[in-house]
Amino acid sequence: MKYLLGLQERLLHLLDPTGPDMTPSVGWLVPVAHYFADLRALLGLVFLTWPAARHLAGTPALTTVLDEEAQQRRARAEDLHTRPGKKYSSRPYTDPPVNPLLMGAVLGIAMSLLDADDEVLAIELLTPLVRQAYAENQALANYLRRESWISYPLRIVIMNRSRGTAPPDKLIGWGPSPAVSYSAPCPNVYLRRSPRPSSDAASTAGWSPT
Repeated sequence: MKYLLGLQERLLHLLDPTGPDMTPSVGWLVPVAHYFADLRALLGLVFLTWPAARHLAGTPALTTVLDEEAQQRRARAEDLHTRPGKKYSSRPYTDPPVNPLLMGAVLGIAMSLLDADDEVLAIELLTPLVRQAYAENQALANYLRRESWISYPLRIVIMNRSRGTAPPDKLIGWGPSPAVSYSAPCPNVYLRRSPRPSSDAASTAGWSPT
């Protein structure tokens, strides 16, 4: 399938020893290892909140297999939740699929979310998923945005929501506030896209250090 081959080529390029050190994620340049961490976390978010991201599936066939997989994962999570002792009910959502077709399907959605041109657009794309995640399982929603799980830029995006097209300085906290302040400087390991111009020149904005 051409769509899945394209995803595979992108990922293999990032994994190549001669590949780039940094790659875009929600409008920032992040270390490649952090990008894969972001993919891993979004995989769990997609399954937890399905079908909130259904419209982002790459093809109708992939939509169908994800519908079936999400239903099975929810059933396993509910079964675990009713058992005594340690639940481990988050694992059906966070465990990567073994089936390559399913893995490609959910990675395609995660990659499309990370492909957002800037954090404002990323917030608009992820807000429906974040809302549903907190409604479904607040503990898991908080777990998926842990500092040790995802990059700083994605963490800021996930823990915020916007009013319409509010600029980044008007972001409003979503859910319990993590240890990092919204006003804290971004770690130097990341590069941020220049502030988005108000004119059509936005498409020419380049990357600049924080």
